[in-house]
Amino acid sequence: MNQFGAGQRQPASDSTLFPGFPALDIARLVAVTRKRLWLAAVIALAVIGVAVAYVFLAPKVYESTAVVYVDPTNENTAFDGFRGAKQASWETLDALKSMAAGMRNANVILRVVDRLELRDDADFLKSRSSPYSDAEVVELVGENVDAQLRRGTRLIDVAVRDRNPERARDMAEAFIEEFQNLIREQNRSSAAKSRERLEDKANNQLARVNAAEDRLQEFRIQHADIALDEDNDFVGEKLSDLDKRLAAAVSEALLRKGEFEQFQGIKHEQHELVFDIGSYGGQKHIQDLLHTRNTARAEFVRIKKQYGPDHSTYQSYELTLLGLEEQVSAVAAGVGDSIENAHRRAESHEQELRLMVQAQKTRLIEVDGIRKEFRTLMQARESAASTYQELLDRMNDTDVAKGVDETVVRVFASPLVPAKPISPRKKLSVFVAGGIGSFLGLAVVIGIGLLDRSLSTRKQIESSLGLSVLAEVPRSAAKEAELHQSLVVNLDPNSIVSESFRSLRTSLSAYRARSVMITSASPGEGKTFCAANLAVLQANMGYRTLMVDADFCRPRMAELFIDPVKSVAEEEKTGAKSLCQETTFKDLYLISCERFISNTGEPMGEEIFARMLQEAYSSFDCVIIDTSPLNVVSDSLTYAPHADATVLVVEAGRTHYEGARRAVHDLQRMRARLAGCVLNRSSNFNPAQVDYVAGIDRAPLSYNAKALATATGVNGSI
Repeated sequence: MNQFGAGQRQPASDSTLFPGFPALDIARLVAVTRKRLWLAAVIALAVIGVAVAYVFLAPKVYESTAVVYVDPTNENTAFDGFRGAKQASWETLDALKSMAAGMRNANVILRVVDRLELRDDADFLKSRSSPYSDAEVVELVGENVDAQLRRGTRLIDVAVRDRNPERARDMAEAFIEEFQNLIREQNRSSAAKSRERLEDKANNQLARVNAAEDRLQEFRIQHADIALDEDNDFVGEKLSDLDKRLAAAVSEALLRKGEFEQFQGIKHEQHELVFDIGSYGGQKHIQDLLHTRNTARAEFVRIKKQYGPDHSTYQSYELTLLGLEEQVSAVAAGVGDSIENAHRRAESHEQELRLMVQAQKTRLIEVDGIRKEFRTLMQARESAASTYQELLDRMNDTDVAKGVDETVVRVFASPLVPAKPISPRKKLSVFVAGGIGSFLGLAVVIGIGLLDRSLSTRKQIESSLGLSVLAEVPRSAAKEAELHQSLVVNLDPNSIVSESFRSLRTSLSAYRARSVMITSASPGEGKTFCAANLAVLQANMGYRTLMVDADFCRPRMAELFIDPVKSVAEEEKTGAKSLCQETTFKDLYLISCERFISNTGEPMGEEIFARMLQEAYSSFDCVIIDTSPLNVVSDSLTYAPHADATVLVVEAGRTHYEGARRAVHDLQRMRARLAGCVLNRSSNFNPAQVDYVAGIDRAPLSYNAKALATATGVNGSI
């Protein structure tokens, strides 16, 4: 017994994108979408119609726009030279955005509404029993007011929308003016508060000035003996003079000390050497004395040569020389005393001067500290007075600024009465509606295609059911419901439908099946159409073919293949109904199982069906079995295990995934030899194939096929 399945069976997909739906086939989805484009067009036209109705019925809204310019630092010339009178800087982007947002704040909106008396305007606010609150008015008006900063500029566009164009213009003007008035009022209020603060600060500062003046005057009285107002560096000069005097005294003391030490080193007998110390020897009277003595010594040497010691001249000169020597000694002693006294005086003077310098320095430092404290008090008084004067100047400037236009908002372009409404926008609304309608229509069509649970393509069947598609039978031009027009292989052998049944026979021939059971999941999917055409095709090829009509609920094969007049004649001749009847086609015979229904109404039993097939194999080359739908009647499941091959017919676009899956599962559960599926009424076919098949002139092949089958021993197996 052959195994039935076209090659390797494909596994069924249990994990589809959407559980309970067949696998997604993009090509099929595109085809379905293309077929239902009319629905997308209807939806698009409906949306466009709604948009057109909206355009004509919606109230017209007008927009009036004004442009204002924001000064960066309040460059009005009236503020030049006034300290504290300038506005804050509006140079930063955040400040400009804050200004734009402030133009539509609640205060400005309420001021505009009150100014134009819009609360009482029934055309502006719908009349109702209770009056509108401020919050409601702000919300209603704020929705129709925009203030946007132009990128890269200092210009702000103020736009007001309203159903009345004149009122829109008036509101735009009122928004700018009320915003300017609000800024002025805020500036005046700020100036008044600033003046109050300045007055308080000025009074406090005046008290500080008086206190500083009192402390300065009291300090002057305490230090009246010191010249506090001198600007020169008196202390530095005094200290410099004292240092110079002390340095001179130290030099003098060192000099006298050196002379005294030199005097101390001279021996008593060398008293004349004292004249070499310092500048004493250079004195005139000492020089004269030494010259006289030296002259006397020279004269005495001459006298000693001429006279003797007893001579009066000798004695006279000797006494004179002795007197001069004593006089020199006395002068030398006096010079020594002078050196010693000078040394003592120099040391004493140095000590006295050091003490005096120290005392003077201490005093001068004290005086300098007092003068520094005095200067600090002077600076404190001047600083307090300067601050007080600045406060007075700012108070005066604030008074002047009250009469100056302090607003930084300047009107750049005044609003105009709009000529055309901005809403509704006819072209844009229709265009957007067309786009939305087209998108919605396509979405609906694609959604319908995605939600379609029917099997339509070979890819869906093979991936969802795990069965091979043996053949795709295109939708026939003949009405399959009319039995006599459904035998396409006989009526139109050159059609693409007939070629599809030949492909089915070729696919089944690979299994060498003697009996083929053709069934479907639900009624009306074309199983009888497929079984009848396959049987006729086999008979036309010269094989003795038995057509078994096993659909007990709706047997139709007799109506299709049996000539009622001939059948009645046979019955009258034999006197009994024949189980196997000849059909109007050569080599095609029919057994209608309705003849096997028992008295209890039960259909043919499984054993009887199996025995019938065995007997048929001895007389016929092939057996085609048409059974009832699997999901409606269970007869097919009873007969399926006895057929050599079972073919499930799936109608494209009608057979649901769940029904087909259930049928396949039941057949597999009954161990039926499931060969594959036939995709009936398929719309996927190649036009080139249609043209090619239609051009073939097919001659009768029944005898040739039968002879070939006899030679090869095929015996009509499909």
